Amino acid sequence: MHKITKILILLPFIFSPLFSNSNELNQLINETFPNQRLVFGVKIIGTEHTPSKSIKKASSILKQWLDNNNDGNPDNQVVIESIIQNNGMLIMGKSESDFEDAFDTLIEIFEEKNLDIDNFEKSIVGLISNEPNIAYLEEILHLITQVGYANAYPEIFGEFKGSQISKAMDIARGGYFENTPTSYPKKAWYHYNDKTCDYSCMITEYFYWSLTSLLGAQKNRFEEISDEWELNTPQKMKKDVLILKLFDNSKFKIPTKLPKF
Repeated sequence: MHKITKILILLPFIFSPLFSNSNELNQLINETFPNQRLVFGVKIIGTEHTPSKSIKKASSILKQWLDNNNDGNPDNQVVIESIIQNNGMLIMGKSESDFEDAFDTLIEIFEEKNLDIDNFEKSIVGLISNEPNIAYLEEILHLITQVGYANAYPEIFGEFKGSQISKAMDIARGGYFENTPTSYPKKAWYHYNDKTCDYSCMITEYFYWSLTSLLGAQKNRFEEISDEWELNTPQKMKKDVLILKLFDNSKFKIPTKLPKF
């Protein structure tokens, strides 16, 4: 998870269902993030300075994650509807400062107009346009899993203790930890130590590491990622029996191949 996304998770701001039909709110969003695209109804919005080619790139990755068999239709309409109903969207900026300036401006306007920002929830994912390809894969997948799958199938992919994915993650972490521990058990293969990442955030990251490792995105990155995640190849992923069982369930239409750039 990249710095800008951590900032967003720490800020409980999202366009809640209470405001989803507000023309005034939509106008504010459009003015602050005018570069926009829809992918199967899911919004990607960028600042004025976000390059069009970056918006296009993100759109392509989002489309491939959602239509993984490339037949022109989303693989799991339930997930799509969940993202839309929960006002999930990808927000982009040319640089971190460009992103933060636009986002802060939007929040200031909300406050000036006395919009109830306390009801805003964590359904925004941020992406900086010049980040590497792996960041595009990661942040866009985060949007799909934390806003889509987690809400569409809460008992399975819900980001809370007791869901099926949480049980798999607790094994991967070597036990249940509500808060990030000082150190993980030696048997753990998932040992993210970012104190700002709460339990639900840990599940978001776990989904990402598991799926992208299974699909081959991490096979040459062990030295870079092993302090956080060890099962970086499809072969190593055989150790994580529970998550593979969830991924293999055809009901959920989990992607089976990586998007192409």
